[in-house]
Amino acid sequence: MKKKVSIIYQLLACTLIFSTSTIAAQTGVLTQNPSTTLHIDAADDNTATISTAQAANDVVVTTAGNLGVGVLAPVTKVDLRSADQKGIIGLGTNTQTAAAAGAGAIRYNSGNFLEYSDGANWIPMATTAPPKVSISGTTSDATYNISNNTSTRIRTWSVTGDTTGAFSSTNNEFTAPRNGFYLVSFSITLGPNSGAGGVINNSTFIETAIETSGVTTTTIPKFITVNSYPAFQASTIRNYISGNCNGIFYLNQGSKIFFTVKHTTGGTRTVLNDATLNNFSIQEL
Repeated sequence: MKKKVSIIYQLLACTLIFSTSTIAAQTGVLTQNPSTTLHIDAADDNTATISTAQAANDVVVTTAGNLGVGVLAPVTKVDLRSADQKGIIGLGTNTQTAAAAGAGAIRYNSGNFLEYSDGANWIPMATTAPPKVSISGTTSDATYNISNNTSTRIRTWSVTGDTTGAFSSTNNEFTAPRNGFYLVSFSITLGPNSGAGGVINNSTFIETAIETSGVTTTTIPKFITVNSYPAFQASTIRNYISGNCNGIFYLNQGSKIFFTVKHTTGGTRTVLNDATLNNFSIQEL
């Protein structure tokens, strides 16, 4: 009888131990401070506060079932974007059919390229880079008024070339399709408004500007060029004023470029009806 009671106590003790293990919210392997449901410290080097270098050799699984390798807070099902920049996936060749592998599977082809499955066929991935941005445009809208001493955005561009469709003729602005450097040029010439006489006061100027929105704080948000009267391309003294601006911008994906002009010549002016003098270009470097 005593032996049976002893066995019962042993079973109860085991039950309590396993229950405690089940109740525990987090499990750590080689770490006493797990940060997720399952946390493995492969190098056994974690401290109470895990540094970036220490996290680089950790593997975690979150309550959402996300797997992080070198990432303590994975936001996708498999997240390899570690701070040590070694988040590389090695893909091998295989003999599975595309249907067996399922749509969305990726494999390495011995012909030195990658293939993906659409559920029926293995399709080679594109090996050429997307076309670089090359955009140009002009305007000759003589009805577009530029008030005195007011920064005015040019909104009447006619696109003459666009390799990527990244310029909106509706919003008259360029949206960067990816991070990178872009060479931007802008020229404008203004004539007098009808009936205004076109008098140009002394010590006046025209300011042309290339402006951005949605850029990082390290990017110069605005390039400005100031020209004083007379206009730079005028062969004789006339009542036209001109300006041009050029700059190299680092843009992040989604950043925008647009063009503005300002003058202090005294009266309202209009864009000169000559598309050769009013133009812009954007080239991805």
